[in-house]
Amino acid sequence: MRKMRIHQLTFGMIMGDAISNNILATDATLRRWGFETGIYAQHVAPQLQGRVLPDSRFLPHLDSQDDLLIFHYSIYSPNIRLFKAYRGRKILIYHNITPAKFFTVWDTQQAALCDMGRQALQTMIDCDLAIGDSDYNRQELVEAGFDPAKTAVLPLFLTLPKPDSTRPPASPDPQKKVTWLSVGRVVPNKAVEDVLRIFAVYHHTINKNSQLIVVGSRGLTKYVQALDQLVVDLELQNCVRPLGHVNDPREMQRFFETADLYLTASFHEGFCVPLLESMAYGLPILTRRSSAIPETLGGAGVMFTELGYEAAAEMGHILVSDTAVRQQVIQKQYARLEELDAAKAEAGLKAILARLGIMVGA
Repeated sequence: MRKMRIHQLTFGMIMGDAISNNILATDATLRRWGFETGIYAQHVAPQLQGRVLPDSRFLPHLDSQDDLLIFHYSIYSPNIRLFKAYRGRKILIYHNITPAKFFTVWDTQQAALCDMGRQALQTMIDCDLAIGDSDYNRQELVEAGFDPAKTAVLPLFLTLPKPDSTRPPASPDPQKKVTWLSVGRVVPNKAVEDVLRIFAVYHHTINKNSQLIVVGSRGLTKYVQALDQLVVDLELQNCVRPLGHVNDPREMQRFFETADLYLTASFHEGFCVPLLESMAYGLPILTRRSSAIPETLGGAGVMFTELGYEAAAEMGHILVSDTAVRQQVIQKQYARLEELDAAKAEAGLKAILARLGIMVGA
């Protein structure tokens, strides 16, 4: 007798991408529980082609009514049609789509894709379950017309180091170059220009022995050009390092381990995985209070609302230089991380499957 298979479908599988990592971790968990699985995507990075199939390979499974399809949705894609055509049980996992308004000035095509992606949500409300990886995302599903009783929250599966919460952070070294870190796609909703302006105040008026490392894909040409010009205008050419997308997890680990502060000024996040990575590496967080960020932090980190560059820069300085404050913030971040461990994500996935009559170990 053929075993039930659990399929995962998404737009793209990319090395180092948070959604891709979550899909791989989910697949590994399902396999460990004894399920047959498959991952399908429209775009597959070369490094993942042995593990992930083109989405066209899902076509033979459209009538597999005993199977389960999990569709990870974060951007408009033609594989929406596969999800809608599938005749078995199906779950939509919504990772959020950035509102089009953030892209209108910079890239009309990207803005149109975001708008189409959000509008297309309304065409998928007949799925068995609709899930957000944060309650912020779940609420957006309800606003789009999904039945609240058929929605849920499932935390991301995260592969993070286990922090040593008993080891106090080292005292600040006044001779060491201070490093601020910001990670994420270089796109307008991330407000990278505000990160640059906050750092400019810190560098020029508080500590010239400092640098800012910005890690993230730089594919939005007009916006990236505007940021590069701003670096020149703010006289930061020698202390800002825009590194683009980094594939090597060991290199990313070094950035988190050697930085002194994590900063984001993002206006829109559906979850924001780099916040949890910062927690795991004992890196104090300074962030804008917006979208899903307060939910992800759960009271940890330091948030600003009304942005004043001088005040934010001064707070960054305190988080870097004041050992007592720094340790207090880091310990609270460690405590928050314990609330989001893999065991709880696994329990959440088991509960989701059980709602569809799929029992682990059955």
